Amino acid sequence: MILLKKKIREITQSKINYFWCFRNIVLFFIVFLFYVTNVYSQVSLQQLRDEIDNTVKGFDCETSISIVSASKNDVLYQYNPDAKMIPASVTKLITSAAALIKLGLSYNFKTIIFTDDNNINDGVINGNIYLKGYGDPDLSSEDLTQMAEKVAKLNIRKITGNLIYDESFLDDNYYSLSGIYVSDTDPMYWPYVSGLSIDKNKGTKNPAFYAASYLIKELNTLNIEFSGIIVPGSTPESLKVLVKFLRPISEVISNMNKPSDNQSAITVYKVLGAEIKSPPGSLKKGTEVIIDFFNSIGISRDSYEILEGSGLTRYNMVTSGAITKLLKYMYDQIDIFDTFLNSLAIAGVDGTLANRMKNTEAEHNVYAKTGTLNYVSTLAGYAISRDNELMIFYIAMNGFKKDKTAYYRKKQDRFCELICKFSRN
Repeated sequence: MILLKKKIREITQSKINYFWCFRNIVLFFIVFLFYVTNVYSQVSLQQLRDEIDNTVKGFDCETSISIVSASKNDVLYQYNPDAKMIPASVTKLITSAAALIKLGLSYNFKTIIFTDDNNINDGVINGNIYLKGYGDPDLSSEDLTQMAEKVAKLNIRKITGNLIYDESFLDDNYYSLSGIYVSDTDPMYWPYVSGLSIDKNKGTKNPAFYAASYLIKELNTLNIEFSGIIVPGSTPESLKVLVKFLRPISEVISNMNKPSDNQSAITVYKVLGAEIKSPPGSLKKGTEVIIDFFNSIGISRDSYEILEGSGLTRYNMVTSGAITKLLKYMYDQIDIFDTFLNSLAIAGVDGTLANRMKNTEAEHNVYAKTGTLNYVSTLAGYAISRDNELMIFYIAMNGFKKDKTAYYRKKQDRFCELICKFSRN
């Protein structure tokens, strides 16, 4: 019996040893195959150029492409780089870059409640309150609730005067370029833009009035008596600040770029005009800021025409060279670049790229801004190569003979995958 047990142990041990030996061999081959596949799937510069060239030959539209190394600044690939083409929502890269540079990382989009009563220690505001918006595109009902709660914490029990709502920081051209130009984007797509917004200005014809009405409702809920009326108007100088609500520029830019929010983009564009030129902010003043900004970083005036900040208009035009130069400039801004980069959609992860480039080397490795209009598809941003080198790219397709947006997006995705597989080794 003892001999039998010993024999069984020997057989069992032999099987275990065989199993581990077999397992190690399998693991070796898996690692080896992964290494071989990885090495041979990388793309050389010539392969990258050849595949893009051969692909572009089959396109039925105008195309412009530029691929540049962010750190080395050498051009990997160019196709029709000087053609001025419709950028669509890639325009938001221009708006967000200008905002970060001109306004600075410490800038906050603000909404303020003022009063003309300088003594509120008795718990009564004997006068008016003013709700002034300074162009926060993301102001929400919840934010106004917080503002009302802050008023209540000041032990205010009664307001004897009126509520004046003030949207004068931006102009009253609420629908921007809607209906201005022939064959432009349909008026139904242009967002309502105001100095005082609420909940993205959806579902209401007068967001500023609605914001004021909502604030009064919240004050009443907190047992603050209000017996006046709600009226539009301007806020006088040197009033007492009751409450501020601040939203950092990093949050606004991210909320604009990742989902490609047009209301945010046009609002920020006008805020640039108001802050850098003078209130009220307008499209014209915003464009003046962009021209000054581009001049300061060496982008030629004949390489672009920007009329508004979202890309909704088909009358915005830009070359791929101008965009790549802008992206290179932003890369060189050490203090700002991370904020700018992280505002962009990430391939296969979030924003407008959440469902693109999945299960490819580009997934997680491309940070970019998409652009789409009828018969227009664009993509611009940054891609990480096989050597962990950051690449700048701009890809624009304009004027498809039929609606082939999905087809051209697939081609853009493939080009991004090639960039991510590219290796100088």
